[in-house]
Amino acid sequence: MPSTDSVSESWAVDSLEQTITHLFDAVRYSEQVNGLEEQARALSAGTTNGLAMMEAYARQSKAALEKMAEGIGAEYAQQLSSQITEFVKTAVEQAKSKANSDLAQQLSEIKSKVESEKDKTIKSLESYFIPSPLPLIERVLTVKKGDSGYEANISYSCKGGTKYSFALATANSSFFHDEFTFSLFDKKLSIPIALTKTWIRKEASPRYEKLDRYALAWAEVTDTHTIVDFSNSETQSKVRMVSSTPNAQGLTTVEYSEGNEVTNVTTDTGLNKHLDTKAVTEALLRLRSEVLMLEKNKAALTELSSDGEDILKSLNCDDLLSRVLRLMSSPYRTLIQKMNIKPLQTKKGELSTAMFRERLALLGPSSAIVREALGLR
Repeated sequence: MPSTDSVSESWAVDSLEQTITHLFDAVRYSEQVNGLEEQARALSAGTTNGLAMMEAYARQSKAALEKMAEGIGAEYAQQLSSQITEFVKTAVEQAKSKANSDLAQQLSEIKSKVESEKDKTIKSLESYFIPSPLPLIERVLTVKKGDSGYEANISYSCKGGTKYSFALATANSSFFHDEFTFSLFDKKLSIPIALTKTWIRKEASPRYEKLDRYALAWAEVTDTHTIVDFSNSETQSKVRMVSSTPNAQGLTTVEYSEGNEVTNVTTDTGLNKHLDTKAVTEALLRLRSEVLMLEKNKAALTELSSDGEDILKSLNCDDLLSRVLRLMSSPYRTLIQKMNIKPLQTKKGELSTAMFRERLALLGPSSAIVREALGLR
């Protein structure tokens, strides 16, 4: 997952493969959605116009019959006018009922197809973003304790204004399928939270809080920091640990809070000398590692946006494709030139010019977006 302007060729090849397979598919399916929704609008408009024309015909017939009856003046003419008017009215109501019934059935069938194409679009987008095919600015992984266990989520911010998030599965995790405490690491950690004096000893002695009684409530992990909150359900006290870098050389801050009182154990000189900073840092690093392991367990794409537009709602995959190609045009053009000479090796097999052309042909009108962005004839 490159986060700089320079990307490795192997990563770029995999990114190109993801684009011409899963992202192209998402564009195709989203266009099917647009076409079906336009078809539904046309059917509704056609039926509405047809019903309006039938009602207008019924009004015109009634007016013509009434005029005829007035001209004749005879009673039988009025009776005939009334009978024909009633017949036309009944016929129009029957026609309207049949038209509405047919429309409802057709719209139901189209709706079913739309939902199917939407599902395929979302699944294609999920498949596209699972391996992180775009250069990253930041990733943020969070774990939060809920009523039924831990909920995990990872959010990615990419160059070009694209952001997306995945829900992560925790059920199969050794550490997050149930309540997590540091005792799962076989670590008996404790932190000094106060200094007390006795009449026997002149020097104040620390009072420790055992962390094995604290369960993880929330954690946030990025490439540059780790923040974790632990809580004790019995005492309602909390412990926060913050690491500025993802290695043992980083600074680790420990805070203890009880009610509104917050004690910074790290900056309190009296407490800090009794804090086993090395043990706390090692435990925090291992917890960080286990949290990051959850990234492999992507369960569902929950958010996707480009410059604030909700793509999962709008399914504006054409615009997403344009953004991706603008961002990746330089490495993609280089790869296409190499691909014209010989196929490119990918994790799944190989990427050839023939495959690229086949995938491009499937896009139909949207292939113009690709040709323009990549300078293809």
